[in-house]
Amino acid sequence: MIFIDSDIIIDYLRGNEKVVNIVNNLEDEISTTEINVFEVMFGIHLKKELNQKQIDSAKEFFNTLNIFPFNSKCGEKSAEILTDLIKKGNEIDQNDCFIASIILENGFNKFLTNNKKHFEKIKELKLI
Repeated sequence: MIFIDSDIIIDYLRGNEKVVNIVNNLEDEISTTEINVFEVMFGIHLKKELNQKQIDSAKEFFNTLNIFPFNSKCGEKSAEILTDLIKKGNEIDQNDCFIASIILENGFNKFLTNNKKHFEKIKELKLI
C-alpha cells in the first residue's frame, strides 16, 4: 500500500503528465488520508470562483482510493511525532503529523510526496 500526499493529488488532478504516469504505474494499491482529502477540497473551495468541475474531478478521484481516517490512536501518535520534532528543533505542520500518524498507525510507511522537506524528518516513513 502506498499513500499519496495532497501535492501529488493536486498535480494528478491538474494533469501533470509526470505525476499521472507515476501514479498510474504504481504497483501497490493507492491510498490517502482524510486529512489529504480536506487539504485538496479546501484548496478548491478557497478559490475566488468555485469550480464545480474541479470539485467533481476531485470527488471522482477520491472514490478510486482507499481513504484512511484520523482516530484517537492517530491523535496520540501525531502528538508524539510533533512533540519529538519540536524538541529537536524540527517542527513541521500539524497536518503533516496527522497524515504521518494515519499512515503509521495503520501499519504502513510508503508515502509518495513532493514535500520531502517536512516528511523526511519522520524517520518511520519511507518516502517515494
